[in-house]
Amino acid sequence: MSDPTDEVLLRIPARPEYGRVVRVGGAALGMRQGLSFADIDELRLAVDEAVILLLDGSDADGDTELVATFRFDDGHLEVEIASDRTEALRGDALARFDEVCSPLIDAYDLDADRGWLRLRKAPAQVD
Repeated sequence: MSDPTDEVLLRIPARPEYGRVVRVGGAALGMRQGLSFADIDELRLAVDEAVILLLDGSDADGDTELVATFRFDDGHLEVEIASDRTEALRGDALARFDEVCSPLIDAYDLDADRGWLRLRKAPAQVD
């Protein structure tokens, strides 16, 4: 199992073609954390939606970037993704993200004005 202080930082250009890198990285780290294949698929979809949300309406031709920080904490995998965008996230994009991701992850926090969000996913409990 991972040390609770394990942290992986990934910095990518804020362009759609690099979103896959964050998604695959999250899936690989979820596997390392002991998530099931179903949990990994849910995490992968949530990370993908997070990247789509943060890229929505941003200037993909500029020098903007996304920074994804993966942390292991008490059996949870936490994924924090931030953009250096200057405009707030759109309300309809936020609503879509909430609708798609709420059932997939344990919790999320976001700051629509800063273009920042954090997802938490833990292995499913088996009865």
